[in-house]
Amino acid sequence: MGMKIYEYTGEKITVFFVAERCTHVGECIHGLPKVFMEIRRPWIMPDLADADKVAEVAMRCPTGALHFQRKDGGPEEPVPQENAIAAVRNGPLYLRGNFEIQDEHGEMLLRDTRVALCRCGKSKSPPFCDGQHVDINFSDSGIIGQAPAKTANNLTSGKLVVIIKPRGPYILQGPFTLLSHKGDAGFQGERASLCSCGRSKNAPFCDGSHVRKGLFSRLMQS
Repeated sequence: MGMKIYEYTGEKITVFFVAERCTHVGECIHGLPKVFMEIRRPWIMPDLADADKVAEVAMRCPTGALHFQRKDGGPEEPVPQENAIAAVRNGPLYLRGNFEIQDEHGEMLLRDTRVALCRCGKSKSPPFCDGQHVDINFSDSGIIGQAPAKTANNLTSGKLVVIIKPRGPYILQGPFTLLSHKGDAGFQGERASLCSCGRSKNAPFCDGSHVRKGLFSRLMQS
């Protein structure tokens, strides 16, 4: 999606970093401070720890800003069998699983196992969270709102497609479980529309507030 990928090559493992997807959660820095050190250049030095440990910590990154490639024949990151979406309190949606992000025309924008999607509506790198929710004091309980009618769900695994609609919700197609900030399963299904503008009164589900806001703006300009 046009984002620059930085490479940090070690003897046994290469770590990849996308700055636009980093929200400074700090899993890497707390997990391996010798390898991941913000005040140092280069800030990632893979050879300062065992490759297995570097890979493990990279996979803790909930935004997908960090990935890796083994050079020693070690295991690559597995693709999760089930798709989970966590509504972070006052924060983004964390997706983990086998998913693909597409634009409204069906063009693939990203295939990944981890990502953080903005739901405050203010990200400068949409649909990815860039931490703007902190600056604007975005408020959300992380509790799952009233779920839409459940669709027949005989699937427990498979690819999840996330369709990004301009000025609209995230359209989910495929099996997934929606988790509250406490980790409780609040909804499981194969179809849903999740809010991306931060105005839904039934978060994380879309309630059409983006449409009403857009209509109000057009009326004010006429």
